[in-house]
Amino acid sequence: MDVVFKEKIDNLIGEVSALTDLTTKVAVLNYIEQQTGFLLWQLEDEQRIDEDSRDY
Repeated sequence: MDVVFKEKIDNLIGEVSALTDLTTKVAVLNYIEQQTGFLLWQLEDEQRIDEDSRDY
């Protein structure tokens, strides 16, 4: 993994961990989970398209 991305992710996690309001922390983590789920879905779709294009 690119070190720059790792640092950005670690910094974001640190910011979320520092939140004192539990409701906000849960909302932020739920949003992160939703967005990463969408990114994972996109990646899997791109992989399927790539594999399908190799089959021809």
